[in-house]
Amino acid sequence: MYPAWVLKEMKRICEASDVLFIADEVMTGWGRTGTLFACEQADVTPDIACYSKGLTGGSLPLAVTLCRAEIFDAHFSPDRTRTFFHSSSYTANPVACAAARANLDLWQDPAVRSRVATVAAMQEQAIASIRTDERFKNVRRTGTITALELEVRDSGYLAGIGPKLQAFFGGRNLLLRPLGNTIYVMPPYCITAADLGEIYAAIKDAASI
Repeated sequence: MYPAWVLKEMKRICEASDVLFIADEVMTGWGRTGTLFACEQADVTPDIACYSKGLTGGSLPLAVTLCRAEIFDAHFSPDRTRTFFHSSSYTANPVACAAARANLDLWQDPAVRSRVATVAAMQEQAIASIRTDERFKNVRRTGTITALELEVRDSGYLAGIGPKLQAFFGGRNLLLRPLGNTIYVMPPYCITAADLGEIYAAIKDAASI
């Protein structure tokens, strides 16, 4: 996880180099980082933005790509040589679009954003004891997302401990997908403090496998 100023600096570099700034908010969008979109934290507006997953509240697959008007206009033409050909079998699926519209309505309710803040606070409280646990390093949180690294010799996304951790969590009926020795927790917004407690208890136990 990088602080907001890094994103802001990347945007500055793109502008100075006349390069499009594309924000992939598939994972970070819809409150995950504490704001509706991660770009808000850096106060930057992307040239192109990609959204999915939380767009429908995770109920149905749907993705959208937004861009500045001049980028859209560059490809909007009856001249086929200027067309950006892209489509899929399920473009504008009416059921998925209806789910997205319902989800957008939910995000207008202040209680929804308040719930995001509550989950973020619950996450911070849950990782407090892990921050001082020498078996873990680089414990961090952004909004409702937490991540930490298990101290092992071969660290990295290909660390041998990864498959063992996944099997261990599966045995505890937890859907956690470690990236090597990095464990990240992205809970649903309906999660309870007791549920989080169970997750972090398993993470602590996993340090001994």
